Amino acid sequence: MALAWPSARAQAGPEITGAAAVAGAVLWGRTMPPPEATAALPPEVQRSLTEYRQREASFRSWLIPPPGATREEERLFEQRVGIERVVFCLFPRRDSARIASIYALDVDVSIDWEGASDQPRREAAFINRLLGDLPEPWLAPYLNLIAAHRRLCASELDAAAPERERGAWRDDAQRQLALAQDSGGPLIRVVAEYLATTARPCTPSL
Repeated sequence: MALAWPSARAQAGPEITGAAAVAGAVLWGRTMPPPEATAALPPEVQRSLTEYRQREASFRSWLIPPPGATREEERLFEQRVGIERVVFCLFPRRDSARIASIYALDVDVSIDWEGASDQPRREAAFINRLLGDLPEPWLAPYLNLIAAHRRLCASELDAAAPERERGAWRDDAQRQLALAQDSGGPLIRVVAEYLATTARPCTPSL
């Protein structure tokens, strides 16, 4: 299965609703789907979604497009802008725009995973190194959420790996999801809860 990172500009499809729709935006850097797609979520989540969408409407990227970029470089840039937007929208702080741009510029991303587990493993490893010496602790819930998701994806994609190894990655992912749930805001919690219970966290629809 070739698994491509969805375009940062892509919307979750109209058939994707509720927690899955929020997860598609937060995990992949998509824009948040319209209110009707998330209307069934609890009031606390609705308030956070309203604020998220307001910040999304005001978002302006600090990243500079690479001059003379190839199409591949343009796609990588779009992914970084999508990540930058998610961090900015999740955290209504004075310094979130600056930190979002720094993180989005540094984070390990790729255009597609090509059905292999190497890239999600690398992304998780990068994030966990950052968590080990994090100057902005308020970013930790988001980082734990993303690292957990990438670990779940690695476990799902690496079907040839021994079950013990895949199980260890799933266990580590669940521990990080618990950390995200305990310390994150409503949107991070709803995505963490969704990932903790979904059987296939890296399906193309997500």
